[in-house]
Amino acid sequence: MQYAALEQMLMNSIKEVQIKLGYEKESIRFYYPEKALMKILKISGESGQVVKTAMEGFKEYVKGRLGDIKISKSQERFCFEIPPEGVEYAAENGKDNGFLKEFIETVERPDAALDDILHVFQKFTDGKVICLESGEEECDYIIYFEDPSVDCYRYYMKFHENHITYHRFLSDDAMDMGL
Repeated sequence: MQYAALEQMLMNSIKEVQIKLGYEKESIRFYYPEKALMKILKISGESGQVVKTAMEGFKEYVKGRLGDIKISKSQERFCFEIPPEGVEYAAENGKDNGFLKEFIETVERPDAALDDILHVFQKFTDGKVICLESGEEECDYIIYFEDPSVDCYRYYMKFHENHITYHRFLSDDAMDMGL
C-alpha cells in the first residue's frame, strides 16, 4: 500500500485550504473518488473488502500525525474527516515551497492574466512549464510543471470576466477523467 502518497495528498489539500481561508484548528473534510484512491494506494481489483481494509490500515498509519481521522463512503467516493489536531499538524509540518501560495494569490487578483499565472509557474522551476489550451467549455487552459517534483498537480484554469477559477488534479486522476 502507498499510504505515504495518500497522506501527502491530504496534507497538500489541507495546506491549500489554509492558504485560501487561513488556519483554524477545526475539523476539515475532503472527498475523493474510490478509483482515485485505489490508484494512489496501488490497489487493484474490485473487492470492496480490499478497499475497506486499506482505509483501516491508512487510519492506523496516520494516527500519530493526523489523529483519529474518520473515513466514510457514500456511493463511489470516500470522505476523509481530519480532526483539529491533524489540521494543526499539517499547518506546522506541511511542505511548502511557496508556489501554491503565490499561485493562489495571483489567481485571486481580479486583473490576473494568463501571463501572470505562467510567470508564477516559471518562477519556481528552471525546467519547462506546460500550458495547453483546452477545447472544453469548463476549462480554458491546463498548466503544469514538466518536472512533477516541483508540484505534481495539473491546474485547470477557467477565465471569467472578472475572475479566474481553477481545479487541480493529480496527473493520473486527470487522465482517468479524460482531461
